[in-house]
Amino acid sequence: MRLKLIETEGPWLAATVQAGDRLLRVMDGFSEVESEAPKVGEYFEADLSALLKDGEEWEEMFGGNAEAKKNLEPLEGWSYRAFGEIISIDPVEVDCGIMRISDVVCSNDPSIVGKFIAFKISRLDAR
Repeated sequence: MRLKLIETEGPWLAATVQAGDRLLRVMDGFSEVESEAPKVGEYFEADLSALLKDGEEWEEMFGGNAEAKKNLEPLEGWSYRAFGEIISIDPVEVDCGIMRISDVVCSNDPSIVGKFIAFKISRLDAR
C-alpha cells in the first residue's frame, strides 16, 4: 500500500501515515534501517497488518455492525474499531475498506460469508 509519512517517533513506536485521504496512527515497522527509512513527507510502500484483541464475544462481533460499514475508526493511540464484511472462510478474511484482515474469527461455515462484523484492533502496524 502506498503511504505518506506524516510523522514518526521512531522504529517500533507510533507514527502517523496518510493512506489516500485518511490519516492512520500505526506502529512504525518501516524505519528500522535508517538508510532505507522514508523521510517526513515522502511516499513509500508498506503493508498494513493488525494485532487483534483476544476474547471478543462472537455475538458482540456479529451484532456490532448493523450499518454494514467497511471502515477503521480510531480509538486510542494505534488501536481501532474495525468494521467490515466477511469475504471468505478458511481462513476467515474481512474486508474493512482500507485493508483486508485475516483470522478475525475461526469458522468453516460458508453461511458467514457476506456477514458484516465489528471487532477491535489492538495495534495497527505498517511494515
